[in-house]
Amino acid sequence: MKQILLSTTLTLAVASPFALQGADLPENPNRLSLGPRFGMNFKADFGGSPTVNPGPAAAGADHTYNDGYVLKDISGNAGGLTWNWGYQNGSQNPPAGVGNTASMLYHAIQFDSPNTAAGNSGSITDDPQYGGELTYQRVMWHFLGSGRLGFELGVGFTDINLRDDRSATGAATLTTDTFPLNGVLPPLPPYNGTFAGPGALLGDSPSRITAAGNATLSSRQELSGQLWTIRLGPFAEWKFTPKFSIDGSVGLTLAPAWIDYDFSDTTTVAGGGTYAANGHSSKSDFLYGPYASATLRYDFTERWGVYVGAQIQSLTDVKLSAAGRTARLEQDFTVYGVAGLSFKF
Repeated sequence: MKQILLSTTLTLAVASPFALQGADLPENPNRLSLGPRFGMNFKADFGGSPTVNPGPAAAGADHTYNDGYVLKDISGNAGGLTWNWGYQNGSQNPPAGVGNTASMLYHAIQFDSPNTAAGNSGSITDDPQYGGELTYQRVMWHFLGSGRLGFELGVGFTDINLRDDRSATGAATLTTDTFPLNGVLPPLPPYNGTFAGPGALLGDSPSRITAAGNATLSSRQELSGQLWTIRLGPFAEWKFTPKFSIDGSVGLTLAPAWIDYDFSDTTTVAGGGTYAANGHSSKSDFLYGPYASATLRYDFTERWGVYVGAQIQSLTDVKLSAAGRTARLEQDFTVYGVAGLSFKF
């Protein structure tokens, strides 16, 4: 009898903590939450200048323009020719669209006041950026009766689109350089030759004309792409009533990003025509940083509920450049609003 009593006592002593813990935990410790979210305070910082220095009007030198380039190639421009050249518009090979084998025209616009050109760069904070998020939470422990502790994993997506349109007017100098094609039929625009080549050959000795006048510069710069976020960290939940609760979490965000940078400049010189330039670059990057969130929940059944909340996130920057222009996506203090439907199981 004593052996039976001792065995029963030991069994209860070992089993009781686990039985109590299981009884105190919620009936459905797993929860999935799905819904849209919108992010605010995304910042785009655009830099660089549309003003370019075409270089000397001499052979064997590097020449950079608003609408292209003529640079030294791997041979050092042997024979006075280079295949390291590019252009953007059909009008640079007159007559436009015909494929003239005589020459290529390039234009460099230099504003007399640096502030005029610099006025087309700056920082913007655009409209909210939209996306969605799926979050999984697992309750692991309990405290003070109505409190719960656990871990959460969230996977989100945000579509990025930040655009800046500006214009400026000021005195400028227009440089027009003409390079001989020597009978070579140029590739269709936009064309970008390389240092190593090979490619179509262009004469590297320009003839130059300069003209002064007022110019109006209009530019559009844009950052676009996709940002994915993976959030992981602990959370704590407190139930005010059997149906209402609030939870908060902190942790680390990992964010793969695919971002494009595009710009286009249109410069109109009084009495000298209109000239267009554009550029594009793409970059994939892996961002990271901390996050914090707070969510208010209402469970209208034992399994189903709704939620609304906010997230604060800080991520590293993405930097891109194209044709002397630069762009940076900054997310030092991004705030997200979230809402949606939840399911416990």
